[in-house]
Amino acid sequence: MNPVPQNQSRRRFLLLAAAAGAAAAAGIPFYHYRLKAGASAKLGPRATPKLNSWEDLYRQRWTWDKIAKGSHGWSNCRSACAWDLYVKDGVVVREEQTATYDQSEPGVPDFNPRGCQKGACYTEVMYGPSRTSVPLKRVGPRGSGKWERISWDQAMAEIAEKCVDAAVKWGPETIYQDLGPNYDNGPTTAGRFKFQLMAGGLFADMWAEIGDLNLGALMSMGMAHVGGSSDEWFLSDFLVVWMMNPSVTQIPDAHFLYEARYNGTELVVIDPIYSATAIHADQWLPLTPGSDAALGLAVARHLFEQDAIDHAYVREQTDLPILVRMDTGRMLREADLKEGGKDNLVYLWHPQKQAPVPAPGCEGAGGISIRLDFEPPIEGSWKIKLKDGQEVLLATVGSLLKESLDPWTFERTAEVTTLSVEQIRAFADGWVKAKRPMVLSSWGSNRYLHSDLMNRTKILCLMLKGAIGRKGAGLQSTGFIDLEGFGNAMQVEKDGIRGRIGMILNLMTPKDLFDVAVDMTMKRKTENQVMREGERRFESEVICNTTVTAVDYRYQGIKEALAKEQDHLLPRPLAAYHEESTRNGWEPDFPRSGSPKIFFSGGSNLLRRNNLPQYLKANMWADMELIVDINPKFSFTGTEADYILPAAGWYEKVGIKYTMAYAPYLHYCDQAIPPLAESKDEFEIYWLLSREIERIAKARDLPVFNSCHRPTDWKTLHQRYSCEGALGPKDAERVLSDIIEQSSATKGMSLEQLKTVGAARFVATGGNVSPAYTYNPDWKGKGVLNTLIAFTEYKEPWPTFSGRLTSFIDHPWFLELGEQLPTHKPSPKAGGNYPFQFVSCHARWSIHSTWRDTPMMLRFQRGEPQVWINPADAHRIGVKDYDYAEIHNDYGSVRMRIKFSTMVRPGVAYYYHAWEPHQFPNHQSFKWLIPGLINPLHMAGGTSQLQHGISKYQAGTAVQDTRVGIRPWTGQPTGAKPVVKA
Repeated sequence: MNPVPQNQSRRRFLLLAAAAGAAAAAGIPFYHYRLKAGASAKLGPRATPKLNSWEDLYRQRWTWDKIAKGSHGWSNCRSACAWDLYVKDGVVVREEQTATYDQSEPGVPDFNPRGCQKGACYTEVMYGPSRTSVPLKRVGPRGSGKWERISWDQAMAEIAEKCVDAAVKWGPETIYQDLGPNYDNGPTTAGRFKFQLMAGGLFADMWAEIGDLNLGALMSMGMAHVGGSSDEWFLSDFLVVWMMNPSVTQIPDAHFLYEARYNGTELVVIDPIYSATAIHADQWLPLTPGSDAALGLAVARHLFEQDAIDHAYVREQTDLPILVRMDTGRMLREADLKEGGKDNLVYLWHPQKQAPVPAPGCEGAGGISIRLDFEPPIEGSWKIKLKDGQEVLLATVGSLLKESLDPWTFERTAEVTTLSVEQIRAFADGWVKAKRPMVLSSWGSNRYLHSDLMNRTKILCLMLKGAIGRKGAGLQSTGFIDLEGFGNAMQVEKDGIRGRIGMILNLMTPKDLFDVAVDMTMKRKTENQVMREGERRFESEVICNTTVTAVDYRYQGIKEALAKEQDHLLPRPLAAYHEESTRNGWEPDFPRSGSPKIFFSGGSNLLRRNNLPQYLKANMWADMELIVDINPKFSFTGTEADYILPAAGWYEKVGIKYTMAYAPYLHYCDQAIPPLAESKDEFEIYWLLSREIERIAKARDLPVFNSCHRPTDWKTLHQRYSCEGALGPKDAERVLSDIIEQSSATKGMSLEQLKTVGAARFVATGGNVSPAYTYNPDWKGKGVLNTLIAFTEYKEPWPTFSGRLTSFIDHPWFLELGEQLPTHKPSPKAGGNYPFQFVSCHARWSIHSTWRDTPMMLRFQRGEPQVWINPADAHRIGVKDYDYAEIHNDYGSVRMRIKFSTMVRPGVAYYYHAWEPHQFPNHQSFKWLIPGLINPLHMAGGTSQLQHGISKYQAGTAVQDTRVGIRPWTGQPTGAKPVVKA
């Protein structure tokens, strides 16, 4: 095909490319209004009934051909909502909320209604000007806006050829996919993941890179994702919304907060901003950004002072009774007491025996219970002799904790947080009085360099109150329901039972299976422990996994910039921690043959969201051989890609909205209409691509590759993807049916039922694998879904080094940085010493960048990127409301509109994230100013909870510590500083 370059500017790229594709796509001027009839239908005027009155026009509008059940499957929102999709003449003319949800139990409000303004106008996105419609190939330099329309056959042939060339030269692990954050639990994501797994490509987890991984929870509890259903909020008597804004980011669930308050619950909101949730609170604590840990430490101190801790719970469920050596600062271990002793067996003090005894359930003790038959002291100190005769002083973690809390008086906390002593005292007294305290702390709570310390202090307060694992109390930071069938769908290589058995044997030998059966029969391991071990085996032996942060640090060209930002904060250079971590096998170092060479962007918009993308473009991006954006919508990443493949929209393919525990229902996404124009669902796209790669591999007689952990044969790639031909390109619905049938949480559901009802309540929580750590074996679909009772009621060991809720981490790196106990560290000044802290939040009007250019949503928010500042600050620096201002720091400057708001603290510049760079002057967004600091402790490893894992534990990037200056824009040039290729 002869290239036909379109020499448009990038500013007009989205509109023109979509319009050109739409005009050519189906042979009619407006492809999304095509007739229902087949190819024999004649185009032209259609006979319509004569309209005699305005009532006839109204009645005609409110008619439809069918109603499909749907949701917004790929949308990365933490709510799931059931919608009716009204279809007329092959067009989804509107979407409407349904009210199909039941009460979980008497006295607790139901989940109705569920929905938000974004869901109510997805058709605006689906049929909007930035919709992808036909395959496009770049014919000019990346980012030039020069494209040609090509066929699917040409796209698959050329992309497959480049994939094979890269695999031969550098290995399959240089084929790179970012796992999200947009995904579903249906065949489109299963197909994407299956292709990457079968090809031996690199899975790059983005949980921590985007700042959504609660590493403080992982350190304290052994899991990063915690929380049950949102109707459990109603049962708390003291709700603390701490770094969360449900009225904006979780609209369908927010009513539970306010219904609880009407019912007598005290509602506290801790936020530097007077948020949409804070306006409803009994207490609002507008603390200095980044000072949250100080507030939590003051509360913990007050709980000790008032003797308001649950002593029995603390003894059994927490590490406060664990013994620590005062000479080394590390826990007492069996290796200290006898030759050949274990280094992971730790001790409690037995008051009757007057001697240390092994802590049941700790990593070295093993076993299936932490149940105690004595009462170990929470505080105290004793002298003992070690194996070499040396006498050492021991103290409990509780004693050390209490001593570390002593400086955190209300007065000192007031100085750090800038809250008043009276505010802090009132908040702390609320904790003392509370019977069922609950903390809501969302993914946004993880975006400071020291977020882990902040979250550890929140959890410490809950631990002392005995709240975690109790109904109506504890931590809510987003849990999931597990669908085992989804994991099966991405791994199975043969059809039917043969495929499922083969999948198990790929992961475990017959001996492994026998040993597991014996361990469980002999009650040496619990089912949950076996699941966690299997998950770790899969990640370490089968899947080729890394993190976006790890890949960026090695290849983005940011090492020097981060060293300048962070090295003065650390005992050693950041690079030294990274080198030690990779040498020890803690931090993954794939790909080992160089930087990624092939990038498939699906469910992500990496170049939009990446910190310092100017470094990425100059280095790793420029070194890639092929970049493919598979997307229902044009994105900034797509404008800098080599191929754009149009994916079917959410109403055009079957799927399952990813399974958040907040609403414990499966939300089915039906195919209301066929894919628009030439778009295809992802399962089919990767079916076609795997077939073409296999054809080329056979023609070239490629050898078997060694990818990460195992051999990978591309001559059988399509055979394995298609389950030996049992799955055709249009079999996404069959894959979805298998996912439902093979998942314990959906037992009894059927595809036919879901097409009728849309949403059905889960009947179990599924397997306890990350991030679906609910640990409630009793929940069978009835009642409020509370979590973690496997530990508090069944006494299973927590998945931590001590087997308990953890406040003390004696890993050498934590000791080196003085963070073995929760503490407060001030937010560093990333980007330079500038007067404003640049604080971000999720927007009310979009979910990431999906709705960012939707006219209906833009009308609600001034239509373009803006930064909110306090009017007093604006007056001081001489900017006016809605003026352009130059936002600048050491990395350069960008232009944004100013919005005055008294809800913002002085000294804070507040912005909503996810604006596309091409919506800014120079096509450079605020991301060009954000270095994204990396906490070296998140590269540590070697213990139960400090083990790298997908969606569990990994280094991430912190954006909330960024500092900027603001000055009036009077026409001066703005832009990022030039980047030299690394």
